[in-house]
Amino acid sequence: MPLILNGPQGTAILVPVDESGLYLWDTENAQVPTVVEESRSQSQKQSEDVSALPGVPSLPLPPVITTEHPILLPKNLEILGLGGSGYIYKCPGGFAYKVHASQREVDFMKAAGDCSVTPFSRVMRNVHGVLVPCGLIMELATPFNFKLVPSEERATVKDEMINLVERLHSSKVGIVHGDIKPANFLRCRDGKLRLCDFDSARLIADEDTEGWEGFVSERYVAPSRGFPKYGPPTVRDDNYALAISIWELYTGNDALIDEDMEEVLNDGRTVDVDELEDQDIRNFVRKRLRDGGAKVEAPKFY
Repeated sequence: MPLILNGPQGTAILVPVDESGLYLWDTENAQVPTVVEESRSQSQKQSEDVSALPGVPSLPLPPVITTEHPILLPKNLEILGLGGSGYIYKCPGGFAYKVHASQREVDFMKAAGDCSVTPFSRVMRNVHGVLVPCGLIMELATPFNFKLVPSEERATVKDEMINLVERLHSSKVGIVHGDIKPANFLRCRDGKLRLCDFDSARLIADEDTEGWEGFVSERYVAPSRGFPKYGPPTVRDDNYALAISIWELYTGNDALIDEDMEEVLNDGRTVDVDELEDQDIRNFVRKRLRDGGAKVEAPKFY
């Protein structure tokens, strides 16, 4: 039977295509539906509304499926990892299913264009005839493991990482990712490197610092951002995290592993740039670490 959603914009009807859990808009008899999101503050609701994001074009919802769809049955799901907002699963058909992906994240992924893995379908749960967002079907890509990159390919991968982050910042929309780290770089089917996990993203032009409630990965956080109350991410923070990621790429080591990050950040400590053998790479990393408030000695000239 069709799902009927009532909201301030009118009544919307979703018609089941078959018994697979796939629904399509009944465009002749319905307007765009109002869906129920998780409980959020008013500022969060406004920031998750595409039209409230300055400079972001109107982004239509991707196709909708419900949790009853066969590809989302527990027997068909394989855990890929655990992110800040929940589990990510591999599902049939070459897709990935991210649980608890917010509409805000989906909008930022679409606004990021070629810098982001592709979001395909919004996953909804049918609660008494009302569709409640509960996840996202997106492109399945290969996780980026910096420890497996051959030494002769590091320069190429490094350039890809830098170019990708710079394109995200300089795009027409202008986006700060907010959680740059190797785990959030993915190798897609077309061979290109792209970013995932836009939970913490924000617009560069967004001057509202009160409504941001994203996640952080402490080993990649710039000391200047503050601890334990982190401010919203900036371009400088993305560049600091990028420098840490490139340090990991070239050293093959996990940055600041087993460290007390409260002490590290409050003391302004960071990775040892002298572990980087290439002078150009060392200077690139050093500059961005210092810009992020880390206490890194200036280069020595003999």
